[in-house]
Amino acid sequence: MKISTILIDDEARSRQNLRQLLDEYCPDIEIVAEAASATEALALIVRLQPDLLFLDIEMGEFSGFDLLRMLHTPQTFELIFVTAFDRYGIQAVKACALDYLLKPINIMELCSAVNKASGQIGPKKENERLRELMANIDRKEEEQRIAVPLADKIEFIPVARILRLEAEGNYTHFYLDDGKHQLVCRTLKEYQELLEGHQFVRTHQSHLINFKKISAYVKKDGGYIAMEDGSTVPISRQKKDEVLSRILR
Repeated sequence: MKISTILIDDEARSRQNLRQLLDEYCPDIEIVAEAASATEALALIVRLQPDLLFLDIEMGEFSGFDLLRMLHTPQTFELIFVTAFDRYGIQAVKACALDYLLKPINIMELCSAVNKASGQIGPKKENERLRELMANIDRKEEEQRIAVPLADKIEFIPVARILRLEAEGNYTHFYLDDGKHQLVCRTLKEYQELLEGHQFVRTHQSHLINFKKISAYVKKDGGYIAMEDGSTVPISRQKKDEVLSRILR
């Protein structure tokens, strides 16, 4: 099944480059339209109801975020951001967008993003991640949420409720401040990138903690962290200086 796609970017050269890459490396993509502005894209999205958007963020008068705000009705498409500006790699976007590509586009990253889209696209239904993404853009940092894929659903967890994360191979254990526990099929490294800037710190190869949820630093036994729920987290020798500098600030 072809994935109907709209390319949205105010630079014609960028659209042409993306089109060539998709034509060559992503045969499942069917580009049904291109748009050079948010207002032009708005009409195309409403009329064509695409499966997927490749969306630039900074586009002159109206940004890619502005375009999403203009779409008042529930949306069913998947969304991949494409931008030249790394400063837009904000956690609100990373946590809920399907994927995020920096220009110049890496072919392997592009193919990976399209594969993700292919796995998500099915019968037309409201894209809950997109709804959360838009809410995240306008939320204060402490109110932002992260999309967590579980076996039977995608759960949107407030970042402020996450106590700590623990790695188990390619899986990550989420421990929340209400005692709830979730096991997610993604690596701890992925969540470290998503939660960067949210007061989370890696204390150990297998542990990422919410610094706001620490109850004590215990010096005995080489030093470890006690969390608000009574759990303890080790500190590796490689991470000790970094963790202590955060504590002593």
